[in-house]
Amino acid sequence: MPRPMDEPHRPARPRLPAGRFGVTPLALFPLFALLGLGACSSGGPPPPDPTALRAYAARGYSPLVHEEVTTTAQAWPVGLQTVHGLLSRPQRGAPLPLVVYLPGLGETAAAGAAWRQAWAAAGYAVLALQPLAEDAGAFRSELARVGDFRALGLQRYGAAAMAQRVQVLADVLAQAQRRAAAGDAAWQGIAWDRVAVAGYDLGAYTAMVLAGEAVRGAGPAPAPVAVKAAIALSPYASVAEGGLATRYAGIAGPVLSVTSDSDGDALGLVGAPALRYAPFEHMPGPAKALLAMQGLSHARLSGGGGVQEAAAKAPERDPGTPADDGSGRNRNGGNGGGNGNGNGRHRQGADGPGPQALRSDTADAGVVAGLSATAVELRMLAVQDVSTAFLDAYVKDDALARDWLAGHAAGWLGRLGELRLK
Repeated sequence: MPRPMDEPHRPARPRLPAGRFGVTPLALFPLFALLGLGACSSGGPPPPDPTALRAYAARGYSPLVHEEVTTTAQAWPVGLQTVHGLLSRPQRGAPLPLVVYLPGLGETAAAGAAWRQAWAAAGYAVLALQPLAEDAGAFRSELARVGDFRALGLQRYGAAAMAQRVQVLADVLAQAQRRAAAGDAAWQGIAWDRVAVAGYDLGAYTAMVLAGEAVRGAGPAPAPVAVKAAIALSPYASVAEGGLATRYAGIAGPVLSVTSDSDGDALGLVGAPALRYAPFEHMPGPAKALLAMQGLSHARLSGGGGVQEAAAKAPERDPGTPADDGSGRNRNGGNGGGNGNGNGRHRQGADGPGPQALRSDTADAGVVAGLSATAVELRMLAVQDVSTAFLDAYVKDDALARDWLAGHAAGWLGRLGELRLK
């Protein structure tokens, strides 16, 4: 079973006695439960090795804070629809920078738990929402039923849908600010001048548009709030849209792109995984970063489960259901859900059947590259740490986080991936 390479430590930073997020006994509870189940079964692949995960995480990035997270369901009336979301925030600390997380096509606000919970534990309020019901239900649409996924992708990635998506997001954030001003406890202490936007897949495209990417056939999309930084998990780039050399020229702020050599696209819009490097290559510096992982599939970059096909077949849940609100707490008590430890095995199937569920070779995100479960989870930890350090560096303006990204991150990543900066 692969073990991480020995790398130099980052500069000393205070740690809580319990450890760092993702590797505390509380955070590892779901992982140990899974390991126990795996030990009682036979015929399946070996489960992740918790010793290897602990050792790797201990040498990674350590944020200044490490808090337990509470998550509340949110709902906003926008036009004729109700937009549902999840707000995760640490139990202590204020003012809190805000990260707006936008899930991928076919996903609801319950997606991306591995990323959302890691950021919230590190001292951020994280609002997850899918602005358009048509995006959440894309794989139950007529185009999906007849199998025309390319046409579905062109529709949902089109300029008209993007304009509508940005407008709904603006309405939601305006309502959130009004709730904060009215004394709503969930929204108290939010630092509205320190907002980042992050997203996966279609959400990554939206995040890039909010950061300044030009959309073909549409004018500039005004950001609903001032965006200090953006994170694009599996960024969208299509030669059919044209203008790769110019469409990113307006992105002046900090941006982290996260992709891999196995980051495919079953919709057929992104011709090859290497195209997802294009936004980083064409964005002007400074404060741009590219995390290029080895062997991490498109499905895993969602921050959700390893068994995508099983998740897709499970009944859809409203983000506010008590069965799993994304906080890692379930109705049986204890911590049985997605809590940012990266194992992602507790998704509740809220995403709907997407293209990742249509091909059995991508059902488990590690299978494409032949990675062991441990190797996959190490890569998930790497994405958590690098993305958290990036937020600390450019949203909290933490010089030590910038130093870690520039100096120690590359050695710590080792063979798992590459971090490029400009």
